Amino acid sequence: MGRGAQQRRRDEQAGTWGNDYRSKLISAREAAGLINSNDRVFTGGGVNIPKGFSTALGARAGELSNVTIFQGFAMDLYDYMKYEARDSFTIETMFVGPLERICMEWGVGSYKPHSFSDLGNVALKVAPNKVAFSATPPDKDGYVNKSCFGSFLPRKECLEPADVVICEINSHLPWCPGEDFKVHVSEIDYFIENDNPIFELPEIPITDVEERMARHIVDMIPDGSTIQLGFGGLGNAIGHMLYGKKDLGMHSEVITPSVTELVKHGVLTCAKKNFYPGKIITAFAVGTKQFYADIDRNEIFEFKEVHWVNRPENIAKNDNFISINNTLMFDLTGQAASESIGVKQYSGTGGQVNFNQGAKMSKGGKRILALASTYTDKDGSLRSKILPTLPEGTVVTTSRNEVEYVVTEYGVVDISFDSLSVRAKKLISVAHPQFRDELTFLAKKHRWI
Repeated sequence: MGRGAQQRRRDEQAGTWGNDYRSKLISAREAAGLINSNDRVFTGGGVNIPKGFSTALGARAGELSNVTIFQGFAMDLYDYMKYEARDSFTIETMFVGPLERICMEWGVGSYKPHSFSDLGNVALKVAPNKVAFSATPPDKDGYVNKSCFGSFLPRKECLEPADVVICEINSHLPWCPGEDFKVHVSEIDYFIENDNPIFELPEIPITDVEERMARHIVDMIPDGSTIQLGFGGLGNAIGHMLYGKKDLGMHSEVITPSVTELVKHGVLTCAKKNFYPGKIITAFAVGTKQFYADIDRNEIFEFKEVHWVNRPENIAKNDNFISINNTLMFDLTGQAASESIGVKQYSGTGGQVNFNQGAKMSKGGKRILALASTYTDKDGSLRSKILPTLPEGTVVTTSRNEVEYVVTEYGVVDISFDSLSVRAKKLISVAHPQFRDELTFLAKKHRWI
């Protein structure tokens, strides 16, 4: 336990925490001044990366050296993330979003490969000596709430051992119900007050291809099952097609606006769940202003730390669990590449492997990996995402041994436990028709068929 953690004590007596809170108030500039060269700073992720603190810290580029900042899925490009600050700051990220891709291109950022079920262990290995995160204002009992991306700040593995804990209070953050997301004022060393509107992710437009894939997937979801939806246009499309279903449940790493709409329409009731019945179990939330209002203190949601949510054994406790995830490409042997294109890291492992394993162990579970069959390259040419072999350097996220259902806009195939010959033929059958002859020719060349 860090020096700061040893000095902290929790004081939950009514009326005593207010003075403690006020005595710990400092400015964002003063908070950034607490960071020293060689520090390891954990700042959480998404909308919970503290804006005022991060802006002030970026202004110290040139003063500091060898400061490592651990974060994930940033939604602002702070000065400490820029190429000009590379001599002062290094970014290590738990998940790669658009801004992390930029940092990695600049050579100031690096991805930490892991499944989210291991995020607690990642934090333990990092052993940050400083923590800074954004949270809601305290409730009447003196608890703040880690809010939408609170799972990127594991309590026991990250917050409690740190020497210094800084919390930036932002009243725009929603209160995400769940004991895991509550932190008492007495557990925090310094507070900044900085109300600013949080990042809104507008509803992602649904493409024709995503709509066609979603139709196939929705047909595979029976009433009363428990589902996990991934992030992006496909998850959004599936959400909008589920209104005819009854008593669905959810145990999902992330929730987005389509989820709250399904709750409002009485589709997501969780009434048939055998694990946490009546509750949507989740770890992250991102969406619109209305979505944030919809989840605020909404007791159908139970937010837990992601390394608990994503444990395959917890996922598997849900009978009839259906895992639905996107992938970037498949080879004809069934390997799913979901996070890199060649050597270029595009996203992260996240929870795909966890949910795939959990669904495999679930009674009546299904594992679904979906991809659009093609993409258009920079020259405007149509290219297949189902390939004989993956491009050099491409990371395999889900091994061919663990793939069950593959969905494209052209249909659904179950390749689990099939021979190389059978699975190659099945994958070719859901490839874009323009590429099927070429894929068949190459499969024969490799003696797979």
